[in-house]
Amino acid sequence: MDATSLASAELLLWKALDAHGVDAGALFEQAGVDPAKMQDPDARYSGPAALRLWELAVEAAKDPCLGLSLVRYWHPSSLHALGFAWMASASVKDALERLVRYFRILTNAEELSLEETEEAYRLWFVDPGRHPRAPDAAYDALMAVVLEMCRSISGPEFNPLRVTMKRGEPSCAGDFFGVFRAPIEFSGPEDMLFFAKDDVTMPLPTANADMARASEEIICEYLAHVDRAAIAMRVRAKVIDRLPSGHVSEESVAEALNLSPRTLQRKLKEEGTTYKQLLEEIRRELAAQYIRKSRLSINEITYLLGFSEPSNFSRAFKRWTGASPREYRESM
Repeated sequence: MDATSLASAELLLWKALDAHGVDAGALFEQAGVDPAKMQDPDARYSGPAALRLWELAVEAAKDPCLGLSLVRYWHPSSLHALGFAWMASASVKDALERLVRYFRILTNAEELSLEETEEAYRLWFVDPGRHPRAPDAAYDALMAVVLEMCRSISGPEFNPLRVTMKRGEPSCAGDFFGVFRAPIEFSGPEDMLFFAKDDVTMPLPTANADMARASEEIICEYLAHVDRAAIAMRVRAKVIDRLPSGHVSEESVAEALNLSPRTLQRKLKEEGTTYKQLLEEIRRELAAQYIRKSRLSINEITYLLGFSEPSNFSRAFKRWTGASPREYRESM
């Protein structure tokens, strides 16, 4: 798959270059990147062009901490609808899981993974090796901006437990410690952020299940348009849209996608999943959001998730969480 990146996200780099006294417009043109595309929320840049842009930016800025300066300019709109889904998340963990799930909206040249260890949650920025690795400054920016995003919903005192970075220690290492406010291992094995479990699982007062759901539907539709071959994302979009109606059988979704059920099964298998797994995953994600929203009754949530009876929903919820919907709500 050809690498692409979200054009609007490069506006952060433009502003950082401008603050460094660099002619960002000339640099973008030199890299073969059309600046006008940054005003189109759906536009994307080719991977090679975006990579060249970062290489030229690092050379022109002459600042080993260039990537860190991008945190000053982050805004939810920088990440399409994903930015608004992030702001509406129920917890930092919920937001990070959403970022991992839809990271392709930002770029498909790298991947993101969230893993739970005995002592922490580990956010791992994975370079799958399919494309040339971006300059260190791009990874600096990515990790710093994600941390800033966490602080935007949890509070300015949110800090990681520790950080590991593949890059060597720069001459401006003090600025790195100032941004991450945690021990940093340079020349480490991977680019990773480690978070305390209590910090990322704490419920957020800014959670908005309706906003998160609406934003996810927009994300799925956008990604389905970007990559027509990714059938799982197209299925997600259809299921999220159709759940309240109850018409979420595999046959009805296949028909909505102009596919036969057998073709849908084959395509999903090629992507390592099944319709049943996707439906279960979507219901589980939405259920946790709706349960935290106290004004919704269990009966209303049953309807929104496309279950025929509250008892069916309750059994499924207990299977997912180990608690009934009411017990889970009380614990929150």
